[in-house]
Amino acid sequence: MSPAVAPPSFPESLSAAIAARGVTLRELVDSLGARGHAVSLSTLSSWRTGRRRPDGAASREVVEALEDVLDLAPTTLSSLLGPSRRPGPRDTAPYSVGGEEGTAEALRALGMSNPHALVESSSHVVLDVDLTGRVTRLTARAAWLARTPGAHHAPYFVAVDTPAASSSSTAEAAVATPHAADGAISALEPPTIRAVAGCTIGATHHRAETGLFAAELRLHRPLETNETVITEIELSGMLGGPDEPGWDLMVTRRQRVLALWVRFDPRRVPRTIHAITHDARGSVRRRVAAIGPEAHLLQPGFGPGTAGLRWEW
Repeated sequence: MSPAVAPPSFPESLSAAIAARGVTLRELVDSLGARGHAVSLSTLSSWRTGRRRPDGAASREVVEALEDVLDLAPTTLSSLLGPSRRPGPRDTAPYSVGGEEGTAEALRALGMSNPHALVESSSHVVLDVDLTGRVTRLTARAAWLARTPGAHHAPYFVAVDTPAASSSSTAEAAVATPHAADGAISALEPPTIRAVAGCTIGATHHRAETGLFAAELRLHRPLETNETVITEIELSGMLGGPDEPGWDLMVTRRQRVLALWVRFDPRRVPRTIHAITHDARGSVRRRVAAIGPEAHLLQPGFGPGTAGLRWEW
């Protein structure tokens, strides 16, 4: 019988990935910095040699970013770290969907005491816009990563502007937020949500006066730490008014890829479309050319921040 072969360690896997990509540590430092992760050359060197181990929240975020920079599958490196030796949650950014009180109320209604147990590593949102300029359907596909053992559910928020309040939304899951149009609609009825694949819909919460809608995405089974899952959900109904002028996706945690794809009715395509992003590095606005009746925004290594499309009819 052949002896069991021990799996590669974190330093061995990191060294092999660096060699395979043919990059220097300085190039890695620059690539990580461009993604918003400040790390020193000496730190990367100590991780590669095994003198030190990434352990804190910020360090583990860097490791996840390294997987992206080195073209590795999610959790290739982070799964080799084991549990953190530092107590306490890794994510401390608060939710503020419809205000902190409204968010806390929604999370209580969903029965979520730890909304950061399951986090998105990437998200892809598709919007369908009809002839009147109204968003009629939202499809959201997401890849999720379990950060604690037993993670089994996550919140998803949609904030629709109402005459009484203009929504400002952030959440762990990418939050879909229509950009307020003139004469914003009254979101008296919640949108309809259904699970397409990868999950079921648990509890839901709707606050008509603020337009905040929240739903519990419940996985088919609890996950182990660093295990991943992909979900797809669909929302329809009160997602915006006629002549909707835009849509935002908001995240509180860095994602590998954030994508927004808007599909307009071919009989009515906006005159101009702009992509707008805002994060710690500042705000950027740029013109986007429609491809047929469609437009998209693709942001690799983005967050925390806001990314969206604005259009003019």
